[in-house]
Amino acid sequence: MLKINKFRLSYKIFLTLSAVFLSICIIGSWIAYTLVHSVISKHLEQNLSNTVNAVQEIIQTSVDLSIRSYLRSVVEQNTIVLTDLYSQSQSGILTEEEAQSRAKALFRVQKIGTTGYNYIINSQGDTLLHPKPEIEGANIRHFEFVREQIKMKKGFLEYSWKNPDESQSRQKYLYMEYFQPWDWVLTVSAYRDEFDQLVQPEDFSSKVLAIKISENGFPLVIDQSGQIIVHPFLTGNALLEDREETAFIREIMAQKKGRKTFLYTDPRSGETRQMEAIYQTIEDSGWLVAAIGYVDDFYAPLKTLKNVFITLIGLGVVCSIIVSYFLSRSITSPLNRLLETLSSQSQNFSIPQHSATNKDEVEEISDYFSLYVERLSDYNTRLESLLEAQKKSTFDLSIFKEVFEHSAEGIVITDASGIIINTNPAFHKITGFSTEESIGQSPRILKSDRHSPEFYAAMWASIREKGFWAGEIWNRRKNGENYPEWLTISAIKAMDGTPTHYAAVFNDITTIVEQKKHIEYLAYHDYLTELPNRLLLIESLARSFAACKRHGGEIVWMIIDLDNFKTVNDSMGPSIGDNLLKQYVERTLAVIRKEEIFGRIGGDEFVLIIHNQTRGIEQLISVVKRLNSCVEEPFLLQEQKVYLTLSIGVALYPDDAQTTEDIIKRADLALSRAKLSNGNSFNLFTPVMEETVKKKLHYLAQIRSGLENREFLPYFQPKVNLATGKAVGMEALARWQSGNALINPGDFIPIAEQTGLIVPLAKQIYRQAFQETAKLINDGYDLKLSVNLSPPQLKDETFLEELINLQQHSGLQPSSIELEVTESALMENVMKSRKILDKIVEFGFMISIDDFGTGYSSLQYLKQLPLHTLKIDMSFVSGIGKSKDDEALVQIIIKMAKQFGLDIIAEGIEDITQEEFLRNHGCNRGQGFLYGRPMDISTFREWLAENS
Repeated sequence: MLKINKFRLSYKIFLTLSAVFLSICIIGSWIAYTLVHSVISKHLEQNLSNTVNAVQEIIQTSVDLSIRSYLRSVVEQNTIVLTDLYSQSQSGILTEEEAQSRAKALFRVQKIGTTGYNYIINSQGDTLLHPKPEIEGANIRHFEFVREQIKMKKGFLEYSWKNPDESQSRQKYLYMEYFQPWDWVLTVSAYRDEFDQLVQPEDFSSKVLAIKISENGFPLVIDQSGQIIVHPFLTGNALLEDREETAFIREIMAQKKGRKTFLYTDPRSGETRQMEAIYQTIEDSGWLVAAIGYVDDFYAPLKTLKNVFITLIGLGVVCSIIVSYFLSRSITSPLNRLLETLSSQSQNFSIPQHSATNKDEVEEISDYFSLYVERLSDYNTRLESLLEAQKKSTFDLSIFKEVFEHSAEGIVITDASGIIINTNPAFHKITGFSTEESIGQSPRILKSDRHSPEFYAAMWASIREKGFWAGEIWNRRKNGENYPEWLTISAIKAMDGTPTHYAAVFNDITTIVEQKKHIEYLAYHDYLTELPNRLLLIESLARSFAACKRHGGEIVWMIIDLDNFKTVNDSMGPSIGDNLLKQYVERTLAVIRKEEIFGRIGGDEFVLIIHNQTRGIEQLISVVKRLNSCVEEPFLLQEQKVYLTLSIGVALYPDDAQTTEDIIKRADLALSRAKLSNGNSFNLFTPVMEETVKKKLHYLAQIRSGLENREFLPYFQPKVNLATGKAVGMEALARWQSGNALINPGDFIPIAEQTGLIVPLAKQIYRQAFQETAKLINDGYDLKLSVNLSPPQLKDETFLEELINLQQHSGLQPSSIELEVTESALMENVMKSRKILDKIVEFGFMISIDDFGTGYSSLQYLKQLPLHTLKIDMSFVSGIGKSKDDEALVQIIIKMAKQFGLDIIAEGIEDITQEEFLRNHGCNRGQGFLYGRPMDISTFREWLAENS
């Protein structure tokens, strides 16, 4: 018994020393941890601030490079113009004064940014060109940047400039090139803050995203409207979309600069973590730049340090225990030896007896009494500990019971053989089985027929190996309904590792599964019509290809386009257009067969996939008839009847294509050909279509190259007075001299018109034709030049300005230039055509309507147009002497032209009979092979010498 208490004094000494050592260790670790935490916090702020500064510097650098590139390109282009004018002055086409005057006129009207401009100085600082009249002609070398210009003569300068009407100076850029022949320092100057629109996010986004912010941090750039410019995975407008981060972005955009800590749920992983952001606004552009990092990424080293401190504290505890133990033993060893002596001499009494010692009786009684008191105290302490442990156990059991009873998840507890011994109320709510019904039963009462025996075997194998299993499973309620649940089964083991019970926790995930199915449905179906979308259609096409390879037959990929749907959508509104699409789909689904797949690939384009077991055009015609029957009756939209027609393109497997990509591409080509015939057409793919596209692409590249090499030149076909036979003018026709070959206009003119290249091509023809005509007039010929005006030129906003510039530079009078525009081009948009033609006529140009009578036009509109000449189409002229109808039409056109006060010219005259008929009925001018074919300028001069 004495052994129990003989270390009581040593125990106190041991605890005291241990507590002192442990306190020193803990306090030291806490101080070190606090210091490291402070250092990491400062590093976090410095890292984010440096990142913001680096992103700003990247953006500013991108803006500077864009501005410099733009200014340099403007000056280099202007230098090319100067070189061309200088060459003309050297060759005698222009005097040097005229060349310099034209150059100044061009540079004076050139716009650079909002307030940027061109100016020219010479080596002495004299201003030769400036937008402000009071500065032009003055010497401005007293300005520091001008002196620097005179010194450099070429390159960039950046300086601050304050206008008299502005409160502070602004940063300004200029780029200059030196044109030595005229001693011109050609300069373009503009304010830096006017060119932020030049910068493109793709110019710097990759560099910004490459900046590393801890492990998972990222930079963020947003413009003033909330549009996300740089982000590793988010796009769009953060203020317009309902996102978790919208409120945060609004707040930091309002503050413009600062630091913020917030909780953020990553949309990719669904994990919510604390983030730290430092943000700042770029003053010039108003863009907000932010550096964002996960706080726990920055404090990861601190966690490691924390584990190190815990390890050190553990080691300190062990060391303190050992040191305290030996110190306590050394201090109490005399008492221990005395107690051991008493113990060896004591008898079986409740209070130990001891033999005579050097102590007196009082001391001995005191020793025995002390032992008695210590023993009672020890018993009381143990009893209190047992009572406290029992109280705590009772409290813990009550908590566990509350959790078990009120948990939202169903809980099942079984014995080692799998028999249910208890369930909670949530189990009854989810499954329908009460606790009384469940106890004594096997969990197999919940088993559904959704899973194979192998599934359950794998589940129990995991429980045996790992001690648990978790996953999605389908079970059955009491009423027989199957439902999905997330289930976790854990094995409860005894001390020897043998399972004694199993606990299963589950919750109903029906809503989550339904949402997942809905999301998958939206990914594969069109939101408006609920038809299969492009993704599902392509997958279906791939499956059809595989089935066709196995079972034979053919696959039909049919693209259906609603003709003039855009007109309905633009005139009546998108909501009405959507209603029209729904009505069309409803009608079409009524005639689609079960085995056919009908879907929408976007806009007003739909696709029908058919797997025919046999091949034949009759089946396709039958399908087309079914589809067209859907639009025979009008659609009723807001009490207005709308009629639709269909354009259909078809490609077949295996006849037309061997891959899904090829069949889709070739059906598109067939649809394009169908739409070229103004819709309401059905077209099958042919190899000719693909060859046509390849030919178009070939010529497109060649045309661009020809424009760069100035291979296009005018050929002149004479126009004569039918009464005298003398030349009165000529028509400039575009020809392409590529190497030694002259390319047929029919091969490149249509492609140039379709792609818009007709605009620079016509400009190249106009320039040469105007200059050659001016020379002919200066040589004494009285001629009027006709040039063709194509529809793309009428739509070009800069056409009139360029036309006037070309005319002025050539020296040819506007009244000597006649623009020939086709009847069909005018009728595309009569009101717009009239406005443009009115402006052309105001500047003195003449207008001729070409190919008259070949299209449909309203005479009322024709009367309103400012026309001077009517040109009779060669298709009518060729019928003179052969067709009474053509002769009658020619007479009617001549009378109508005279009624409108128009000059008349007939084209395509090839024989004397046609000439006499036209002359006798009042046509005063003619053009055709009878007088001459189109010829180059040297040949045309020879012809003029003989026919003037």
